[in-house]
Amino acid sequence: MKVCKNVWLLVSLLCLFCACKEREHDRFTISGEMKGLPKGVVKLYTNPPGNVLLDSCEVKDGKYFLEGKITEPQAGLLFFDMEPQYQRLGASMVAIFIEPEDMKVYSELDEVKKTLKITSAPINEDIHRYNVYLKSLPEKQLVAEFNGKIQMAFAEARMEEVREMSRKRDSLQMVIIDRLFAFEPGVSKSPAAAYLVAQLSASLDVVQRGKIVEKFDPSLTDSYYLNGMQESVERETALQPGKVFPDFQVFDKDGRKYTLADFRGKYLFVEFSASWCGWCKKEIPFIRKAYHALKDKNVVFVTMMMDDRKEAWLHEIKEYNIEWYCLSDLKGMKNSPLAKAYNLGGIPDSFVVDPEGRIVCRDLRGDEVLETLSTLCN
Repeated sequence: MKVCKNVWLLVSLLCLFCACKEREHDRFTISGEMKGLPKGVVKLYTNPPGNVLLDSCEVKDGKYFLEGKITEPQAGLLFFDMEPQYQRLGASMVAIFIEPEDMKVYSELDEVKKTLKITSAPINEDIHRYNVYLKSLPEKQLVAEFNGKIQMAFAEARMEEVREMSRKRDSLQMVIIDRLFAFEPGVSKSPAAAYLVAQLSASLDVVQRGKIVEKFDPSLTDSYYLNGMQESVERETALQPGKVFPDFQVFDKDGRKYTLADFRGKYLFVEFSASWCGWCKKEIPFIRKAYHALKDKNVVFVTMMMDDRKEAWLHEIKEYNIEWYCLSDLKGMKNSPLAKAYNLGGIPDSFVVDPEGRIVCRDLRGDEVLETLSTLCN
């Protein structure tokens, strides 16, 4: 009987141990050192759009220790708050992939990027290895060159060139992604690959991203980035031309509520903007031009402000003399249901909606606004 009791006790302890291990499977620790930084404060955040503060502590003689829980491994940033005499280029923000491990992070204040070393962290090590390979690809340099040219053409509103160069750039991105999958066995099951591919595919269309998602092994179910890509593809598929434009609930500066039904029966040009968006301000003259040319036609212009402060929104209306509807839910990009409903990866963005509430097209820029709406309204 005593033996049985001892066995039962052993089994109970083993079950308790396993249960504790199961509860702790999402815990992480970071034992860090920034050599040359005698004191300061370090904070660990998840990357945007989450921006969740996971932990913080003092830095003493370069050493720090952070811990917490993370349900899905994801990219984050170490923010170092230090006195002016210790500040160095690239030292205040250190990129790190947070995973449920006892991670070790080492860097040196004077050369953070060159000395950064993350160990006891398998995903971080894979990310580093994959990045070394990707940087060796000639297509990677060509993509960087296209990005620079696209930014310049966009700033000058040369939209035909922007579209053409974007297509060429995106074709190169697909080649890069294919090469990553062929780099070594097991890439299709790698959380590191999912993270990198999510970045590489950000500019691709819904069909291209759908094909990329299918390349990953079905067993990769706990990837924050693969799940995000899948959800984005599903939302984007529902926003293709001919689909019903999702409803909204927003307000004007006086508090009057508007929904999609208020604009039914007319074409609707909806632009998503924000007071903090520099590129959005470049679109205002083109929207104004289209508004004055077509305001007596069967079309309504609406700018949706993705701000969370009313004073910033009102300042934008006055500063840029926005004459058409300027509406907001004042919840910002992070919390507004508009961001998810319209799959806003960034702004400016826009939709044209027909009188029955179906999507005609998306992301008009520059003179495309007037050209497209003129065709529809005549």
